[in-house]
Amino acid sequence: MRSQTSFERLSASTNQQWFSVVLTILRVAVGLQFIMAGISKMGDWSASGFLQNATGPFAWWFQSMAGNPVVDFMNVWGLTLIGLSMIIGLMVRPAAFFGAIMMTLYYLADFTGNTAYGFIDQHIILVLTFALFVSGGVSHVFGLDGFVREHFRKAGRWVSVLFG
Repeated sequence: MRSQTSFERLSASTNQQWFSVVLTILRVAVGLQFIMAGISKMGDWSASGFLQNATGPFAWWFQSMAGNPVVDFMNVWGLTLIGLSMIIGLMVRPAAFFGAIMMTLYYLADFTGNTAYGFIDQHIILVLTFALFVSGGVSHVFGLDGFVREHFRKAGRWVSVLFG
């Protein structure tokens, strides 16, 4: 008899419907947080002030990006598109990957402030949440990834990577 994997044991020990609903609520809540942050920055907003005051081991690198319109554009649209992806459940895996990178950069840019009360703050919690989302399947319940993946079942590995 084949032994169960850790994921199979976890899955068997949870109420799968409740787990799916809570995971969907978490995905949509993170999406709403990101899309609202992105929308609120549209217009005359700039990351310049935040980047000029960067602290920590990579402060010089973040400070060198202050005032760069490409950085502002990528920040605003990155937040907005990651949020939209989480809300509608489309391409959640790549969006979560880039969300984790974005939160890591935010964490490192204000390292002194983010570690003032310990090394774990909201950025690290979001990185871990995004890592869970990258594991796949999160958007197959109340999301479009499962629908798209079914229609491209024989398309190969890239469909699994993008719509996993």
